[in-house]
Amino acid sequence: MADVPVGAVPAPAPAGAPTVERRPTPSAVRAEKLAAVTAGLAKLDAAAVEAPPAAEAPPAPAEKTPAPAPKPDAKPAPSDAKPTDEAPDDKTAKGLAAIDRRAKQFRDEQAAERAKLELERAELARLRADVEGRGSSLDEIKKLAKLDPIAALAKLGIDSEDEWENVGRGAYPRTKAGKADPRAAPAVAQTQAQREIAAQIAELRQQQSEIAEFLRTQTAQTQKKAFVDQYLDAAVKAIPTTPTLIGKLHSKSPERARQALLDLGASMEAAAMKADGATKYDPSYTPSHADVIAEYERVRRTELEEQGVDVDALLAPPKPAAAPTTKPKATLDPTSTTGTRPVNDRPTREQKLAAVTLGLKKLEAEQN
Repeated sequence: MADVPVGAVPAPAPAGAPTVERRPTPSAVRAEKLAAVTAGLAKLDAAAVEAPPAAEAPPAPAEKTPAPAPKPDAKPAPSDAKPTDEAPDDKTAKGLAAIDRRAKQFRDEQAAERAKLELERAELARLRADVEGRGSSLDEIKKLAKLDPIAALAKLGIDSEDEWENVGRGAYPRTKAGKADPRAAPAVAQTQAQREIAAQIAELRQQQSEIAEFLRTQTAQTQKKAFVDQYLDAAVKAIPTTPTLIGKLHSKSPERARQALLDLGASMEAAAMKADGATKYDPSYTPSHADVIAEYERVRRTELEEQGVDVDALLAPPKPAAAPTTKPKATLDPTSTTGTRPVNDRPTREQKLAAVTLGLKKLEAEQN
Protein backbone atom coordinates (compact mmCIF):
# COMPACT_ATOMS: atom_id res chain seq x y z
CA MET A 1 0.00 0.00 0.00
CA ALA A 2 1.47 3.36 -1.02
CA ASP A 3 2.14 5.91 1.71
CA VAL A 4 -0.11 8.96 1.87
CA PRO A 5 1.61 12.31 2.67
CA VAL A 6 0.88 13.77 6.04
CA GLY A 7 -2.06 16.16 5.91
CA ALA A 8 -3.16 15.06 2.42
CA VAL A 9 -6.85 14.45 1.84
CA PRO A 10 -7.39 10.88 0.69
CA ALA A 11 -9.22 10.23 -2.56
CA PRO A 12 -12.85 9.12 -2.16
CA ALA A 13 -13.19 5.39 -2.04
CA PRO A 14 -15.39 3.69 -4.68
CA ALA A 15 -18.97 2.95 -3.73
CA GLY A 16 -19.35 -0.21 -1.81
CA ALA A 17 -15.63 -0.53 -0.99
CA PRO A 18 -14.64 -0.85 2.68
CA THR A 19 -13.23 2.36 4.18
CA VAL A 20 -9.64 1.99 5.49
CA GLU A 21 -8.01 4.59 7.77
CA ARG A 22 -4.69 5.90 6.35
CA ARG A 23 -2.27 6.93 9.10
CA PRO A 24 1.10 8.74 8.62
CA THR A 25 4.02 6.37 8.42
CA PRO A 26 6.89 6.50 11.00
CA SER A 27 9.31 7.79 8.34
CA ALA A 28 6.97 10.68 7.53
CA VAL A 29 6.63 11.52 11.23
CA ARG A 30 10.45 11.54 11.71
CA ALA A 31 10.94 13.74 8.65
CA GLU A 32 8.41 16.23 9.98
CA LYS A 33 10.09 16.33 13.43
CA LEU A 34 13.52 16.88 11.87
CA ALA A 35 12.04 19.75 9.83
CA ALA A 36 10.68 21.26 13.07
CA VAL A 37 14.11 20.95 14.72
CA THR A 38 15.83 22.67 11.77
CA ALA A 39 13.27 25.49 11.77
CA GLY A 40 13.69 26.01 15.53
CA LEU A 41 17.48 26.25 15.25
CA ALA A 42 17.16 28.74 12.38
CA LYS A 43 14.81 30.90 14.49
CA LEU A 44 17.24 30.90 17.42
CA ASP A 45 20.17 31.91 15.17
CA ALA A 46 18.16 34.74 13.60
CA ALA A 47 16.95 35.99 16.98
CA ALA A 48 20.50 35.95 18.44
CA VAL A 49 21.78 38.10 15.56
CA GLU A 50 18.90 40.58 15.17
CA ALA A 51 17.63 41.03 18.74
CA PRO A 52 18.97 44.09 20.72
CA PRO A 53 21.01 43.48 23.92
CA ALA A 54 18.15 44.39 26.27
CA ALA A 55 15.39 42.61 24.36
CA GLU A 56 13.38 39.98 26.10
CA ALA A 57 14.47 36.44 25.34
CA PRO A 58 12.04 34.74 22.95
CA PRO A 59 10.26 31.70 24.30
CA ALA A 60 11.64 28.34 23.39
CA PRO A 61 10.09 27.12 20.15
CA ALA A 62 7.53 24.47 20.74
CA GLU A 63 7.76 21.20 18.98
CA LYS A 64 5.66 21.16 15.85
CA THR A 65 2.84 18.72 16.18
CA PRO A 66 2.15 16.41 13.27
CA ALA A 67 -0.79 17.21 11.02
CA PRO A 68 -4.05 15.60 12.09
CA ALA A 69 -4.75 12.29 10.48
CA PRO A 70 -7.91 11.81 8.39
CA LYS A 71 -11.00 11.28 10.47
CA PRO A 72 -11.58 7.57 10.82
CA ASP A 73 -14.87 6.02 9.73
CA ALA A 74 -17.07 3.93 11.86
CA LYS A 75 -15.41 0.76 10.69
CA PRO A 76 -12.39 -0.43 12.69
CA ALA A 77 -8.93 -0.06 11.19
CA PRO A 78 -7.27 -3.13 9.71
CA SER A 79 -5.25 -5.22 12.08
CA ASP A 80 -1.98 -4.52 10.17
CA ALA A 81 -2.17 -0.67 10.68
CA LYS A 82 0.81 0.75 12.74
CA PRO A 83 0.22 3.26 15.59
CA THR A 84 1.80 6.73 15.29
CA ASP A 85 2.46 7.29 19.05
CA GLU A 86 6.11 6.21 19.21
CA ALA A 87 9.12 7.67 21.00
CA PRO A 88 11.37 9.95 18.92
CA ASP A 89 14.54 8.38 17.63
CA ASP A 90 18.03 9.34 18.87
CA LYS A 91 18.66 11.92 16.16
CA THR A 92 15.38 13.74 16.87
CA ALA A 93 15.98 13.65 20.63
CA LYS A 94 19.46 15.14 20.19
CA GLY A 95 18.03 17.89 17.99
CA LEU A 96 15.40 18.78 20.58
CA ALA A 97 18.04 18.82 23.32
CA ALA A 98 20.19 21.15 21.19
CA ILE A 99 17.21 23.50 20.81
CA ASP A 100 16.72 23.56 24.58
CA ARG A 101 20.42 24.28 25.18
CA ARG A 102 20.54 27.08 22.61
CA ALA A 103 17.36 28.61 24.02
CA LYS A 104 18.75 28.53 27.60
CA GLN A 105 22.07 30.02 26.46
CA PHE A 106 20.22 32.78 24.61
CA ARG A 107 18.07 33.58 27.65
CA ASP A 108 21.13 33.67 29.93
CA GLU A 109 22.99 36.02 27.56
CA GLN A 110 19.99 38.34 27.34
CA ALA A 111 19.62 38.37 31.15
CA ALA A 112 23.30 39.26 31.56
CA GLU A 113 23.00 42.06 29.01
CA ARG A 114 19.93 43.43 30.77
CA ALA A 115 21.72 43.40 34.13
CA LYS A 116 24.72 45.18 32.61
CA LEU A 117 22.46 47.79 31.03
CA GLU A 118 20.68 48.38 34.34
CA LEU A 119 24.02 48.97 36.08
CA GLU A 120 25.07 51.44 33.40
CA ARG A 121 21.77 53.27 33.71
CA ALA A 122 22.11 53.45 37.50
CA GLU A 123 25.69 54.78 37.23
CA LEU A 124 24.59 57.36 34.65
CA ALA A 125 21.75 58.49 36.90
CA ARG A 126 24.15 58.82 39.83
CA LEU A 127 26.61 60.90 37.79
CA ARG A 128 23.80 63.11 36.49
CA ALA A 129 22.52 63.67 40.02
CA ASP A 130 26.04 64.43 41.22
CA VAL A 131 26.63 66.99 38.46
CA GLU A 132 23.24 68.56 39.02
CA GLY A 133 23.90 68.71 42.76
CA ARG A 134 27.24 70.43 42.26
CA GLY A 135 25.72 72.87 39.82
CA SER A 136 22.90 73.69 42.19
CA SER A 137 25.38 74.09 45.08
CA LEU A 138 27.51 76.48 43.02
CA ASP A 139 24.43 78.47 42.05
CA GLU A 140 23.38 78.65 45.70
CA ILE A 141 26.83 79.90 46.73
CA LYS A 142 26.73 82.54 44.02
CA LYS A 143 23.33 83.74 45.24
CA LEU A 144 24.55 83.66 48.85
CA ALA A 145 27.65 85.69 47.94
CA LYS A 146 25.43 88.55 46.79
CA LEU A 147 23.59 88.61 50.10
CA ASP A 148 26.25 87.43 52.59
CA PRO A 149 29.77 87.09 51.13
CA ILE A 150 31.23 86.06 54.49
CA ALA A 151 28.88 83.07 54.71
CA ALA A 152 29.68 82.16 51.10
CA LEU A 153 33.42 82.20 51.81
CA ALA A 154 32.86 80.08 54.91
CA LYS A 155 31.04 77.50 52.77
CA LEU A 156 34.01 77.48 50.40
CA GLY A 157 36.31 76.44 53.30
CA ILE A 158 37.70 79.69 54.72
CA ASP A 159 37.83 79.15 58.49
CA SER A 160 41.20 80.05 60.06
CA GLU A 161 42.22 83.51 61.23
CA ASP A 162 45.14 83.71 58.79
CA GLU A 163 42.83 82.91 55.88
CA TRP A 164 40.37 85.60 56.94
CA GLU A 165 43.30 88.02 57.29
CA ASN A 166 44.30 87.31 53.69
CA VAL A 167 40.69 87.77 52.57
CA GLY A 168 40.48 91.13 54.32
CA ARG A 169 43.81 92.39 52.92
CA GLY A 170 42.88 91.26 49.43
CA ALA A 171 39.37 92.73 49.57
CA TYR A 172 40.35 96.19 50.80
CA PRO A 173 42.05 97.41 47.56
CA ARG A 174 38.84 96.54 45.68
CA THR A 175 36.74 98.81 47.86
CA LYS A 176 36.10 102.48 47.12
CA ALA A 177 38.39 103.61 49.95
CA GLY A 178 41.08 101.11 48.98
CA LYS A 179 41.16 102.34 45.39
CA ALA A 180 41.68 105.87 46.68
CA ASP A 181 44.49 104.74 49.03
CA PRO A 182 47.83 104.47 47.13
CA ARG A 183 49.30 102.19 49.81
CA ALA A 184 46.63 99.47 49.51
CA ALA A 185 47.79 97.80 46.29
CA PRO A 186 51.52 97.59 47.25
CA ALA A 187 50.57 96.19 50.64
CA VAL A 188 48.50 93.46 48.98
CA ALA A 189 51.34 92.66 46.58
CA GLN A 190 53.78 92.45 49.48
CA THR A 191 51.44 90.17 51.37
CA GLN A 192 51.08 87.95 48.31
CA ALA A 193 54.86 87.74 47.95
CA GLN A 194 55.22 86.84 51.60
CA ARG A 195 52.65 84.08 51.22
CA GLU A 196 54.50 82.67 48.20
CA ILE A 197 57.79 82.72 50.13
CA ALA A 198 56.12 80.99 53.06
CA ALA A 199 54.70 78.34 50.71
CA GLN A 200 58.16 77.76 49.19
CA ILE A 201 59.70 77.45 52.64
CA ALA A 202 57.03 74.94 53.65
CA GLU A 203 57.71 72.93 50.49
CA LEU A 204 61.45 72.94 51.15
CA ARG A 205 60.86 71.75 54.68
CA GLN A 206 58.67 68.96 53.38
CA GLN A 207 61.38 67.91 50.93
CA GLN A 208 63.98 68.05 53.69
CA SER A 209 61.81 65.83 55.87
CA GLU A 210 61.37 63.32 53.03
CA ILE A 211 65.12 63.26 52.35
CA ALA A 212 65.85 62.71 56.03
CA GLU A 213 63.34 59.84 56.14
CA PHE A 214 64.89 58.31 53.02
CA LEU A 215 68.36 58.51 54.54
CA ARG A 216 67.14 56.91 57.77
CA THR A 217 65.56 54.09 55.78
CA GLN A 218 68.70 53.57 53.71
CA THR A 219 70.87 53.53 56.82
CA ALA A 220 68.60 50.99 58.51
CA GLN A 221 68.64 48.75 55.43
CA THR A 222 72.43 49.00 55.18
CA GLN A 223 72.84 48.06 58.83
CA LYS A 224 70.42 45.19 58.45
CA LYS A 225 72.24 43.85 55.39
CA ALA A 226 75.58 44.13 57.20
CA PHE A 227 74.19 42.21 60.18
CA VAL A 228 72.77 39.48 57.92
CA ASP A 229 76.03 39.13 55.98
CA GLN A 230 78.02 38.93 59.19
CA TYR A 231 75.61 36.33 60.61
CA LEU A 232 75.79 34.18 57.46
CA ASP A 233 79.58 34.41 57.27
CA ALA A 234 79.79 33.11 60.84
CA ALA A 235 77.20 30.40 60.09
CA VAL A 236 79.21 29.18 57.10
CA LYS A 237 82.35 29.03 59.22
CA ALA A 238 80.42 27.00 61.80
CA ILE A 239 79.60 24.23 59.30
CA PRO A 240 81.25 21.04 60.64
CA THR A 241 84.14 19.51 58.76
CA THR A 242 82.45 16.11 58.93
CA PRO A 243 80.16 15.30 55.96
CA THR A 244 76.85 17.15 56.37
CA LEU A 245 73.98 18.03 54.07
CA ILE A 246 74.55 21.77 54.45
CA GLY A 247 78.27 21.29 53.79
CA LYS A 248 77.48 19.29 50.65
CA LEU A 249 75.12 22.03 49.46
CA HIS A 250 77.65 24.76 50.23
CA SER A 251 80.35 22.98 48.25
CA LYS A 252 78.10 22.91 45.17
CA SER A 253 76.25 26.25 45.54
CA PRO A 254 77.41 28.63 48.29
CA GLU A 255 74.67 31.18 47.56
CA ARG A 256 71.89 28.60 47.89
CA ALA A 257 73.38 27.37 51.15
CA ARG A 258 73.56 30.89 52.60
CA GLN A 259 69.97 31.61 51.52
CA ALA A 260 68.76 28.34 53.06
CA LEU A 261 70.44 29.19 56.38
CA LEU A 262 68.99 32.72 56.29
CA ASP A 263 65.42 31.55 55.60
CA LEU A 264 65.59 28.88 58.28
CA GLY A 265 67.12 31.26 60.85
CA ALA A 266 64.42 33.90 60.16
CA SER A 267 61.62 31.33 60.57
CA MET A 268 63.14 30.04 63.83
CA GLU A 269 63.45 33.61 65.11
CA ALA A 270 59.82 34.41 64.24
CA ALA A 271 58.63 31.18 65.90
CA ALA A 272 60.53 32.03 69.10
CA MET A 273 59.01 35.54 69.22
CA LYS A 274 55.53 34.17 68.60
CA ALA A 275 55.92 31.58 71.35
CA ASP A 276 56.78 34.34 73.85
CA GLY A 277 54.17 36.75 72.49
CA ALA A 278 56.85 39.34 71.79
CA THR A 279 56.05 42.27 69.51
CA LYS A 280 59.53 43.83 69.42
CA TYR A 281 62.78 42.31 68.27
CA ASP A 282 65.33 41.23 70.82
CA PRO A 283 68.73 39.71 70.00
CA SER A 284 67.99 36.82 72.36
CA TYR A 285 65.47 35.45 69.85
CA THR A 286 68.08 35.08 67.10
CA PRO A 287 69.10 31.38 66.96
CA SER A 288 72.73 30.38 67.18
CA HIS A 289 74.61 29.11 64.16
CA ALA A 290 74.82 25.59 65.57
CA ASP A 291 71.05 25.50 66.17
CA VAL A 292 70.33 26.63 62.61
CA ILE A 293 72.69 24.03 61.13
CA ALA A 294 71.25 21.25 63.32
CA GLU A 295 67.70 22.22 62.35
CA TYR A 296 68.63 22.25 58.66
CA GLU A 297 70.17 18.79 58.94
CA ARG A 298 67.06 17.44 60.68
CA VAL A 299 64.56 18.94 58.23
CA ARG A 300 66.56 18.09 55.12
CA ARG A 301 67.27 14.53 56.26
CA THR A 302 63.56 13.97 56.88
CA GLU A 303 62.69 15.24 53.41
CA LEU A 304 65.27 13.03 51.70
CA GLU A 305 64.30 9.93 53.67
CA GLU A 306 60.65 10.47 52.72
CA GLN A 307 61.80 10.45 49.10
CA GLY A 308 63.59 7.14 49.63
CA VAL A 309 67.15 8.52 49.66
CA ASP A 310 69.77 6.83 51.84
CA VAL A 311 71.28 9.89 53.54
CA ASP A 312 74.10 7.98 55.22
CA ALA A 313 75.20 6.54 51.89
CA LEU A 314 74.91 9.99 50.35
CA LEU A 315 77.20 11.48 52.99
CA ALA A 316 79.66 8.60 53.00
CA PRO A 317 83.10 9.57 51.61
CA PRO A 318 83.80 8.24 48.12
CA LYS A 319 85.82 5.06 47.83
CA PRO A 320 89.39 5.45 46.54
CA ALA A 321 89.75 4.68 42.88
CA ALA A 322 91.50 1.45 41.99
CA ALA A 323 94.98 1.71 40.53
CA PRO A 324 94.91 1.37 36.75
CA THR A 325 96.16 -2.00 35.49
CA THR A 326 98.95 -1.90 32.90
CA LYS A 327 98.73 -4.18 29.92
CA PRO A 328 101.78 -6.24 29.04
CA LYS A 329 103.81 -4.76 26.31
CA ALA A 330 104.57 -6.75 23.18
CA THR A 331 107.16 -6.36 20.46
CA LEU A 332 107.36 -7.15 16.77
CA ASP A 333 111.09 -7.86 17.06
CA PRO A 334 111.41 -11.68 17.41
CA THR A 335 115.04 -11.28 18.39
CA SER A 336 114.17 -9.07 21.37
CA THR A 337 114.25 -10.73 24.79
CA THR A 338 113.11 -7.80 26.94
CA GLY A 339 109.73 -7.10 25.35
CA THR A 340 109.73 -3.54 26.55
CA ARG A 341 109.16 -1.79 23.24
CA PRO A 342 105.62 -0.29 23.02
CA VAL A 343 103.12 -2.16 20.87
CA ASN A 344 102.32 0.83 18.68
CA ASP A 345 106.00 1.54 17.78
CA ARG A 346 106.68 0.82 14.13
CA PRO A 347 109.63 -1.55 13.46
CA THR A 348 112.58 -0.20 11.54
CA ARG A 349 113.75 -1.56 8.18
CA GLU A 350 116.61 -3.40 9.77
CA GLN A 351 114.28 -5.03 12.27
CA LYS A 352 111.96 -6.20 9.50
CA LEU A 353 114.91 -7.70 7.51
CA ALA A 354 116.18 -9.45 10.63
CA ALA A 355 112.75 -10.91 11.32
CA VAL A 356 112.44 -12.19 7.71
CA THR A 357 115.95 -13.70 7.78
CA LEU A 358 115.21 -15.45 11.08
CA GLY A 359 111.99 -16.85 9.70
CA LEU A 360 113.73 -18.25 6.60
CA LYS A 361 116.38 -19.89 8.76
CA LYS A 362 113.69 -21.56 10.86
CA LEU A 363 111.98 -22.93 7.72
CA GLU A 364 115.26 -24.32 6.34
CA ALA A 365 116.02 -25.97 9.66
CA GLU A 366 112.60 -27.60 9.79
CA GLN A 367 112.96 -28.92 6.18
CA ASN A 368 116.36 -30.45 6.83
